[in-house]
Amino acid sequence: MAKDEEVLINEKGSRRQLEKFCLAVVIIAAIGLIIGLIAYLATNAPGDTSDYVITQPDYPTSSKYAIDNGEKWMIDNQKTAMGWMDNQNADAMLALRLGIMSKYQPGRCDFNTLSKSLEFDILSALLRSKTLDEITWVRMLLPKYIVALRAACMDATNFHGHNLIMILEDHFSKYTQYYNNTRTSAAMLLLAKCVSESMPAKDHLEALDMDRDFTTVTEASLVLMALSCLNRTNYYSTIMKAENYLLTKFNNSNFGSTYETGLAAQALSKSNRTEVESAVAEAVLYLTKEIQSKRKGKFLNIGEASNVLPALAMMSWADVKGKCPNLRVASVDTGPKIVNVTIQIDGGDIFTGVDQTFPSVTINEGQSLLVALETLQRTNSNFQFTSSSTAYGTILNSVMGKQVAIGSTQSWNIHLSGSANMQGMYLENIIPADGSRYILKAE
Repeated sequence: MAKDEEVLINEKGSRRQLEKFCLAVVIIAAIGLIIGLIAYLATNAPGDTSDYVITQPDYPTSSKYAIDNGEKWMIDNQKTAMGWMDNQNADAMLALRLGIMSKYQPGRCDFNTLSKSLEFDILSALLRSKTLDEITWVRMLLPKYIVALRAACMDATNFHGHNLIMILEDHFSKYTQYYNNTRTSAAMLLLAKCVSESMPAKDHLEALDMDRDFTTVTEASLVLMALSCLNRTNYYSTIMKAENYLLTKFNNSNFGSTYETGLAAQALSKSNRTEVESAVAEAVLYLTKEIQSKRKGKFLNIGEASNVLPALAMMSWADVKGKCPNLRVASVDTGPKIVNVTIQIDGGDIFTGVDQTFPSVTINEGQSLLVALETLQRTNSNFQFTSSSTAYGTILNSVMGKQVAIGSTQSWNIHLSGSANMQGMYLENIIPADGSRYILKAE
């Protein structure tokens, strides 16, 4: 009995030692796991989980990096597949086309997608009102979209059957007093007509009131941009007045807000005056630092981007003029074209009393002669034909109830009026052109 108790005590001791050993192993494994996790986190710092990542290195004086990061911000803030919505696609087109013209060119995917976004905005507005007389379109949106359309290489005078330039001129006629009192809108109207190569009317120019003093950076910038686009020589005195006004607003390397500084730098970018060139260079450096360093590539909104990105590239909205060798006419897809086909019966020497010509039938472009014959039989009870399918296609069996003798060399053949060659025998392989006449002849 004593011996059994001794054995039991020894077994309990061995079990305790085994438990201590297992506990030690677990503790050591846990410590190793913690050390490994700390080492991983130290060498793999969490990154930005958003789509927007600023291009590195962060050179505060590189306008290229500021433009690239501005583009990334814009793409990251695109609302839907149809662009930025809320009528911001015109600003997006001007920002990206003028800011990165080497990338946003006709035929390239990014450019084409952006162009479709413009079309979507304008067509949506035209569905609501064919005269685009909603207040926002009357004031500034329509001329800006016309400028953006020219950037997209689209013809504003033939936009899905609408002449947007004429609508813009109608706006001026209807709201002349507003344009006379609002130089920014009058300037945008002139800029839209200039880039579209449409001569401005006398009253359009008079709305700028050339002798009036400027009151804001935006006003002076838009007037300067519009007149520079038209002819710097003819409007030299007003152009100098606008440039001088902007220089008085130039302080600490900027013309006010980032929005104003971008627009002013655009407007002044074509001046050849030394003091203006120096101010523009400083303003571009200011914008680069503001966007690249302080903002980390971000803008307040798309409108600000459309002012700043072109300025960083030393471009202006007026520069869309002449950038498209060919203009695209945006048109509505009206569906398949209609083709009219005439069927004539000629019984020859085999069948008498069947010769006649039927009124033309209408089919869609690309459909076959078989469809034309089926359509004629369905719509005209006086016409009859039968056919049969073979391994190679459908052939005529009878016309007007007349079938050639089986086993003979005679058949119903298909001729095209005006062509010396007999057509093929398989009906679905014959594609009629509009106005064509097919002769079903027994021979």
